[in-house]
Amino acid sequence: MLNHHSDTIRRYVGDTSFARGEGYFADNMVVNGRRVGDTLKADCHGSRGTPYRVSATVSDGQIVEAECSCPVGSHCKHIAALLLTWLDRPDEFVKAEDTSASLAQRSQAELVALVEQMLERYPELESLLDLPLPTGEPHKPANPKVYQKQAAAAFNRTDRDSRYDDYAAVHDIARELDAMLGTADKFRQQGDPFNAAAIYQAISGEVLEHYNEFHDESGKLGGVVYACVTGLGDCLAHIGDDAQWRENILRALFAVYRFDIELGGSGLSDSVPDLILQHATPDERKAVVEWAHDAMQSGRGSEWSRRAYGHLLLELQEDEMDDEAYLQVCRESHRLNDLVGKLLELGRVDEAANETGQASDYEMLLIADIFVAHKQGELAERLMAKRLPKTQDARLKGWLKQRLAAGGDTAGALALARQLFTEYASLEQYQEIRALAQKLNLWPTLRAELIAGLERKSNWHMLTAIYLDERELDAALQSVKRIPHTSYGYYGVVGDLRLMVADAAAESHPHEALRIYAELAEQAIGQRNRDSYRSACEYLVRVRDLYMTLGEERVWQQYRAQLQEQYKTLRALKEEMANAKL
Repeated sequence: MLNHHSDTIRRYVGDTSFARGEGYFADNMVVNGRRVGDTLKADCHGSRGTPYRVSATVSDGQIVEAECSCPVGSHCKHIAALLLTWLDRPDEFVKAEDTSASLAQRSQAELVALVEQMLERYPELESLLDLPLPTGEPHKPANPKVYQKQAAAAFNRTDRDSRYDDYAAVHDIARELDAMLGTADKFRQQGDPFNAAAIYQAISGEVLEHYNEFHDESGKLGGVVYACVTGLGDCLAHIGDDAQWRENILRALFAVYRFDIELGGSGLSDSVPDLILQHATPDERKAVVEWAHDAMQSGRGSEWSRRAYGHLLLELQEDEMDDEAYLQVCRESHRLNDLVGKLLELGRVDEAANETGQASDYEMLLIADIFVAHKQGELAERLMAKRLPKTQDARLKGWLKQRLAAGGDTAGALALARQLFTEYASLEQYQEIRALAQKLNLWPTLRAELIAGLERKSNWHMLTAIYLDERELDAALQSVKRIPHTSYGYYGVVGDLRLMVADAAAESHPHEALRIYAELAEQAIGQRNRDSYRSACEYLVRVRDLYMTLGEERVWQQYRAQLQEQYKTLRALKEEMANAKL
């Protein structure tokens, strides 16, 4: 039995599933109960036509594991209903032997009769009679079309109605395909890579055929494909020199790769290039090169996909490709980084510089680092400076600024830093300008210009942050007042800034700090939710502590009484104030 009875079940499945499971239990939705050792098995009727298969293993009064064929898979209401039924009506669970042991005791005639009964109830299983079984005995490789038919059936069940959403459909499809994967794995483990490869190929092909029909939010279909890729790679390594089977496997792997690349790179085929490189022969690599080249030239997919195909082509031909061929692939696949890197490696610096004209701003950042890595930093700086008038990308100015500063061109770095601050002011940029200007003895004059510019733009956020950084508390207290209450993030980012000002001023300007704390608290209360009340109490704690430090406890008591009277109808606020010992 279960320790602590229903409490053990509740802890395992959670309060929500437990409450729903109680309803299923009360409605006698659990049927066909069986007990095999410590494992309980049954069917549980649910929201669809066919019941879910549920099982749970109970040992020493604890739930060891549980599984359900519903989309949740475990810790669900059906598991709760199963265990509640076991607690209340254990006699309904017929003691049974393990399936393998039970079948072993049957005669051949009985097994035939049992299979016939199963096929009457589930006629879709008849296709299994055409398949070899992983018994460890040698088998002639099955026709892959038979496995393909079985995999296709997983996508064509007729019991899916309008309530059958994508999540549930994907779960059931993946569950059926996982069973096929289990069979393939057994074949592979028993030294039969042919039947294993036929199954992996059939499953991956069908999933790719239907993948875009579903929203695979859970990643279950993607997981099935990934398992097929892993299995196919292992089969390729052990299938010997059968040319036709090896080509079939390689085509299946490349089909996954091409699908994934043209989908935008979802990770389905991450291991495919390595598997091909590890296990394909030189002649097989040449075949894959042709497939990849044709795919790249087909015009399907994005610019990114061209680069991905180019990367595969470079890897497959690395050992036999001369420099010009390498450069040609880079140009065809628009792999500008590799192209520039190879040209610099060959000492063709001018050519490399000319190629940067077609680079995007993002590519230019990467390419500039490639020039630096090949000891062409000054050229990279000139190329970047030439690009700046044509771009709005601040990252390029930032890159050049850092290079100039590191190279000792403080004036050039300062000029770029000022441009960046004008475009998008930040405290970090201000601090960088200050450090550069101080080296040139220009800071007092330049600081005045920056402050005046921010005042003209009414950028009180930035001015307040600067005054805090420079410990000019009088100025910070004045500027923070000028931030409009309608400003974006007033209760969030700006609220944090006001709090920083109050905290910094608490010792030298206590009554100004008290005013800010009180405003923040009352604004938080005005949002009318428990999280805001909790924040308000954090501000009020500061108010109380500061009044106590000033010896003005009586003023605090009056202020607290005023708040309690003003917000006496807010029960949640009262609870939070009590929790904060206010």
